[in-house]
Amino acid sequence: YTNFANLLDTCAVAVPAALAALPAGVTVFAPAWHDAALYRLGVRLQERLALPLGATAWPAPTAPPLPPSSLVTVAVFGAHLRGQPLNPRLVALGGRFLGDCRTAPAYRCHLIPGPMARPGLVSTAEGGAAIAGELWALPPAGFGRLVAEVAAPLAIGPLRLDDGRTVHGYLCAGMLPATARDITAHGGWRAFLAAQ
Repeated sequence: YTNFANLLDTCAVAVPAALAALPAGVTVFAPAWHDAALYRLGVRLQERLALPLGATAWPAPTAPPLPPSSLVTVAVFGAHLRGQPLNPRLVALGGRFLGDCRTAPAYRCHLIPGPMARPGLVSTAEGGAAIAGELWALPPAGFGRLVAEVAAPLAIGPLRLDDGRTVHGYLCAGMLPATARDITAHGGWRAFLAAQ
């Protein structure tokens, strides 16, 4: 049984085994978000033991291939960064930090004024720079809620990273306010805040 693994904020896989010639099972646990690695370990254990199916002489079925990840990768650049005001909301939506990132050198970054000042990235054909941010993984439902919460002029759309990947990310989709100051030279939101 693996259902209590979720209550412990872990993941688990149950594998058939044999202890003292009796049919039994072994449950293997790992920290949260290690499901894919744990699945592969479970498959290897099951294949290595090559036990029959229950009390029969039938061979155990071949484990199905690992399904593709259903998590959505999102690049964030401002208030959703770790330590910033909206990061707890990202975590509450099921977000998991993947690592730091930089955009391809094809964006300008502007300070969008308002009750919560935030950066807005604008794609540009020339004069762009690489902007620092973070990559987060979200379950589809959490990603949908995040998209619904984005306030204009920001939107979530395709964004190119400096490693060649295209991910979902925060971009300016509408007209920038006339008071939006270009802060591209800082290279990212944290560097801009540190300079204030």
